[in-house]
Amino acid sequence: MVFSCAHVLLGAHEFSSQFTDVIVNRSSESLDVSTMGTGTRKHKGGVKDASVTGKGFVNLGSSLMDGVIFGGVAADATLATVFINGIPVVACSTAGGYGMTGVSVKHVVGGSYGQLLPFDLDLQTQHDLVHAVVLDNALSTAWSTGANTGTAIPLSTSGMSTEEKLYGGFHITALSTGIVSNGISAVIAAASSSGFATSDTRITFSAKTCKSGTWATPIASSALSTDQPFVRAVITVATGTSTGYSASGLIWVGHQ
Repeated sequence: MVFSCAHVLLGAHEFSSQFTDVIVNRSSESLDVSTMGTGTRKHKGGVKDASVTGKGFVNLGSSLMDGVIFGGVAADATLATVFINGIPVVACSTAGGYGMTGVSVKHVVGGSYGQLLPFDLDLQTQHDLVHAVVLDNALSTAWSTGANTGTAIPLSTSGMSTEEKLYGGFHITALSTGIVSNGISAVIAAASSSGFATSDTRITFSAKTCKSGTWATPIASSALSTDQPFVRAVITVATGTSTGYSASGLIWVGHQ
């Protein structure tokens, strides 16, 4: 496999074209539980950790990437979503990316004379690293005015265990100029069948009038129904006084 089609979303921005390297690192402490009288070291898993690191070339043009990353150093709760092998087609619940909120702890800029100006980024997780399953991808084809209903996918055929939670992330990377006060909002709903004859809203993303990246508060399995394995997203672009508004972005869900 040739590593050539990764996607990197940071908050309200899709920065894939500026990165040349990206690594998602999920790790766990190794705790020594060896006891006296045994001839072999024994270990068990400890506290989990995760980070996203990346390298690329600085773009000082219209994307203003340098300013965004520079301003994000030490800023809490930056939503980061990384797709290592391209963004999968919606309804493929076994494939996806990795999502987390993090704090940027390093932004290094500079290199050798006469070469392209490189940067180095390190984003440390503040919560869980989640296997992110795409519910709707509007990075290329924007969401139009009104309700945009995504494809229903079977997130879990066996239900969620008592330790699991439901997660969601919502990137808004572009908005029409002049979008009204109730802007763009989204919900993630669950149902017992793909037809969604009846459903329950599980995660709500409140209306935004500017580009953003939002990590939803995880929902404990005790608050969910075990007989609703299907999920879908509904993204609403406010009508206001015009029907020509649109928005671009990506929304995902995960459980673990």
